[in-house]
Amino acid sequence: MTDVRTYAVLTPFDSADALAALCALHGLEVQVVATDSGALVYRQLATPVYDEWDIRNITGPDPDEEPASLSDDAPAVAGMLSRLSPYGSILIDVNLDKESTGFEPGVSGMVRARRFFAGKADEEIASGLLLNSLDPIVEELMLGERSITDCAALDSAKLTQQDIEKILNKMARGEDAEDRDGMEGEAGESGEEPGRGGSR
Repeated sequence: MTDVRTYAVLTPFDSADALAALCALHGLEVQVVATDSGALVYRQLATPVYDEWDIRNITGPDPDEEPASLSDDAPAVAGMLSRLSPYGSILIDVNLDKESTGFEPGVSGMVRARRFFAGKADEEIASGLLLNSLDPIVEELMLGERSITDCAALDSAKLTQQDIEKILNKMARGEDAEDRDGMEGEAGESGEEPGRGGSR
């Protein structure tokens, strides 16, 4: 049974804080991390629990099952964010099994990647080649090798209206939107520069 279900949406934007503010305005509850490959939207999904003999324990949720919230609908989020730039967005969808028994305990599962443009799904991308070409923090997050709390992420659900206005006003003035003094949305503490997921 799948233990970990996460998705991330890679965008071409430099400012994670600005993207978090836009996500908050759209009612999305996600974590946003700055990487050298662009601001990344990240969300870990609740793993469905079924009866012991339910076939979905093997096949996964039915495609027609409605997500609990818009934030859980990865294609919808990727489509929404793709409308914000002519470069679109890339959805990285991960289902992992954490195996603690057997001859080779470890992590196995499936990673899929797809481009989105103007709100619509486009071509699939070879996920291995994609992850190898991105900031290592992206692969580490998606494979569970790094916790989101170690990435100085911003939680869009915790941003207040004052936080959002502060970020957007700085953008309008051409100032650095990454100054988080007094903001409520930081998801965790780390030694990294706020708003930076790597060595940017």
